[in-house]
Formats: sequence, structure tokens, C-alpha cells
Amino acid sequence: MDLFTNLEQFLRQVSELQRGVFTSWTSMMPMQSINTPNFRENFDKTLKFQETTITNSLEFQALLARMSLESQKQFWESYFNMLRKM
Repeated sequence: MDLFTNLEQFLRQVSELQRGVFTSWTSMMPMQSINTPNFRENFDKTLKFQETTITNSLEFQALLARMSLESQKQFWESYFNMLRKM
């Protein structure tokens, strides 16, 4: 079914986006910053940003999964109701 194929492609793109965000985040943390006095503060801020990003991403994926299940449920309910009316 096209709906399920499209949903699978969308979820794959979300996963690739997460991977890209993580790669970008790790590339922005050069090892020279370890020697700076504010390393701990910068690290904590970066870690908090990453945690927030991942949390939001997981909440978004959960929402998509619920929407997908609800769509499937409505589809099958409509299907069986239509057959009953025949």
C-alpha cells in the first residue's frame, strides 16, 4: 500500500535527519575546547541541547506511530463497515 510505503520512507528520512544532527553536533565539538576553563559549562549546555533534541525527536516519532496506527484502525473499520453494508 502506498500509505505504508510513504510512512516507511518518511520514518527513514527522520532517522537520517537524526543521524545528521548527531554528526553535526559531534563535529562542532573540537577537542581543543577541552583545555578551556569553560569546558564543563559548554559541555553541559551542549549535552542539554542534545538531550532536548533527542527527546523532541522521540516524541515526534511516537506521535507519528500513533497517527499511523489510528489511520490503519480507521481504514480497517471503514473497510469492514463498507462490507457489512453490501
